[in-house]
Amino acid sequence: MSDHPHIIKHGSATVAIINVGDIQFRLSDEIMVPEDERAAAPASFTQLRPFPTQCFHIALAGASVLVDACNYHLSFPPDSPYFWPGYQAPPGLLAQLAEIGLRPEDVTHLVITHAHFDHFSGITMERGGKMTPCFPNARCFLGNADWEDPEIQQELRDPNSHVSRTLGVVRQAGMLELVEGERELLPGIGIVPAPGESPGHQVVRVHSQGQTLYCLGDLYHDPIEVEHPTWMASWAAKEATLRSRAKLAEAALREQALLTAAHISGVGQLERTASGVTWCVV
Repeated sequence: MSDHPHIIKHGSATVAIINVGDIQFRLSDEIMVPEDERAAAPASFTQLRPFPTQCFHIALAGASVLVDACNYHLSFPPDSPYFWPGYQAPPGLLAQLAEIGLRPEDVTHLVITHAHFDHFSGITMERGGKMTPCFPNARCFLGNADWEDPEIQQELRDPNSHVSRTLGVVRQAGMLELVEGERELLPGIGIVPAPGESPGHQVVRVHSQGQTLYCLGDLYHDPIEVEHPTWMASWAAKEATLRSRAKLAEAALREQALLTAAHISGVGQLERTASGVTWCVV
């Protein structure tokens, strides 16, 4: 897996796929499979495998949009079940943005797909003993249902919690906007609700010159979930996830859209099969 941003052109947009570091886990430990479908699970389902932790930058019509911001070392310390002993992570998010000529102050919009820590741990940094926003000119967009989640609200009451030192800081700075439903950020880039992984999970749609791309967050963690949409994270809300996946698949097939996801390497596209839908690497 590349240590540096992978750049793709999409219409007049430029999309940078930024892997801030690989984690490792067994899909069988994370993904619940209905009992009557377990025989379909491949051997790789139980193997310890690496998965990227990806953020995305979209440059379009003078805008600079970041989708998720992860501080790898904060998100996956040695006591994390996803920690990979001996693994050397690539340069951090800010360093990789610098590689493509972007300063933190250039980012105009920051979409947090959902309130799981590896998707927002990089929105602040410590300066002079105080937590400050990493992207001082960016409006931050988070699903309101995630913000209102009781666990998030409980952590916000503790000034030393990770949530208070990240989401709480940008909220106090007046930079956080809570999203209900669809939201157009600017022409060609919008937020589409996709609850299930979390109550406020959302994806980003990029449309330029007749071409469409989605940044899916954690709607899928592995292509096998595309072929088997009932297979999902143990913590996900089943019915909401199924509805979100069905809606996305219908739109992506109709639009022949490209797809990116936080923990799936590269770029994909959905194709119909005799039994449903599959993820094809582009």
